[in-house]
Amino acid sequence: MSVGPFAPGAHLHVEDCPRRVRALFAGEAIADSRRVKLLLERGHRPVYYFPRAGVRMEQLARTSHSTH
Repeated sequence: MSVGPFAPGAHLHVEDCPRRVRALFAGEAIADSRRVKLLLERGHRPVYYFPRAGVRMEQLARTSHSTH
């Protein structure tokens, strides 16, 4: 899968998302922001990153899962 405006030799591209993005769980907004970043990585689906101020952190639970 090839997505995004990648620079020659690049595997990642980050850009500002021009839209309001909301994440819902059980019909309730857990995250809502107009300042979302969109991460595009070759071979992977696009991922939205919310600023902490746009996330209802009290609705989330820490897990042992991590990425790099």
